[in-house]
Amino acid sequence: MTQGPASAGAAQHGLVVRGLSKSFRHRQETVEVIRRLDLQVLPSEFVVVVGPSGAGKTTLLNLIAGFLQPDAGDVLVDGKPVQGPGPKRCVVFQEYAVFPWLTVKQNIEFGLKLRARRRPRDERQRIARHYIDMMGLTGFEDTLPRMLSGGMRQRVAIARAYAVDPEILLMDEPFGALDAQTRDHMQEQLLEINRRERRTVLFVTHSVEEAIFLADRVVVLTARPMGVRDIFDIPFGYPRSHDTKTTAEFQELRRRIEGVLREEQRLTTNKEVAMR
Repeated sequence: MTQGPASAGAAQHGLVVRGLSKSFRHRQETVEVIRRLDLQVLPSEFVVVVGPSGAGKTTLLNLIAGFLQPDAGDVLVDGKPVQGPGPKRCVVFQEYAVFPWLTVKQNIEFGLKLRARRRPRDERQRIARHYIDMMGLTGFEDTLPRMLSGGMRQRVAIARAYAVDPEILLMDEPFGALDAQTRDHMQEQLLEINRRERRTVLFVTHSVEEAIFLADRVVVLTARPMGVRDIFDIPFGYPRSHDTKTTAEFQELRRRIEGVLREEQRLTTNKEVAMR
């Protein structure tokens, strides 16, 4: 288990969150969601965050994506402050956020037609073919999303995100709506595509098993106002398979992280009771 300030090793850049704070007005009250949060994701690192429901994990991703502005603190990508959405960061949502009127191929090509990432037609087609093959979508190129399963739609969304060649992928519970068998398959597929085309990934999940299976490091967050409670280094190398989840080391790590989460939930419950 390791932890430390985001400034440590900041010269390596990647994604740095430094002293981040965010509050919202709700009716007549100010709700403090994030308080002085520090976090670093190194280049090509896969970091997964877990924490209590409602802690503010999606708010954190929205701040990093540039959809929201912080009240205090900084979000830095390669040492430069994030001031709004940009092509270096791409978000994959839990909902199947694909365009229903576009085919699989057209969805994957979509970002390559925008000004920030525009590519010639031949190159767009080559890139789309590459990710169609990699994500197991061959034969469905001209299919509309309504004809696809949930897992296949999410494969389209992931392929579209990789196709625009972002430096950082922000993934907000992308497998949360899938059944258990499809979810296991998608985890393995994501690890395979990221092994081939390594990206910096910040991934949010409620599943400790999923977090350990995917991550280089697992960050456990506190309840609101959110901060970093603990950071766990994951000792397993890549590639990983379903057998990784059955090892004693994996199960012990899961037990430790779930213990931290239970303790955090207990402290939150006690705080809520004291405030009544």
